[in-house]
Amino acid sequence: MKKYLSKGVDLKMMLDNIHVLAVSKTGDMGFPMDKVVEVAVFKVDLSANMMESVYDKVVRQDTSTFSEEVKTHVQDVYGVSVDDIEMGRDEEDVATDLQELLRDKVVTAFDVKADFMGHLKNEPYALARKVEVSSSISSRSSFVFRPSQQSKGPEGLRVSYKAILPDDPAAAGDAVGAYEDAARASAILLELHQRGLY
Repeated sequence: MKKYLSKGVDLKMMLDNIHVLAVSKTGDMGFPMDKVVEVAVFKVDLSANMMESVYDKVVRQDTSTFSEEVKTHVQDVYGVSVDDIEMGRDEEDVATDLQELLRDKVVTAFDVKADFMGHLKNEPYALARKVEVSSSISSRSSFVFRPSQQSKGPEGLRVSYKAILPDDPAAAGDAVGAYEDAARASAILLELHQRGLY
């Protein structure tokens, strides 16, 4: 447990409940170069060894500004089509939803730097001072599985998940997207917690 948490954090809540984030985005450069196209959140109860989906939305963006490379990227890497994005929820509304859902909660992601620091701490999400951020799941999963070459983006999560949990307890299968990635990351977190590594 980190010793520099603010006094306002309920340490029992931190030990029991963590919200795991996954973000699908137009690239790997972070804000403001890339846009968020999908966000999913799972609530993980460590004491009960349970996880549940609490949020999953495709985010509407102006796809007329997307290059063909970006359109292919979001479809191939995250399974999100241009039509899905055009029919998604308004980004300001997603930001409001996340602020209400996560305020004063402990959050993490498989790669906190890419998902939280790269996107959700910035406008319009602005979660930086509204949540407590825990260690990246990937920083602890490396004690169980260290690939010879770490893949960037969600591929690193997916490779780690298959190696650590080959029985697919999250029932993600070969599906891609923020929902499946949040489920994978949550399942890894539970496994690490059971092994005393998180």
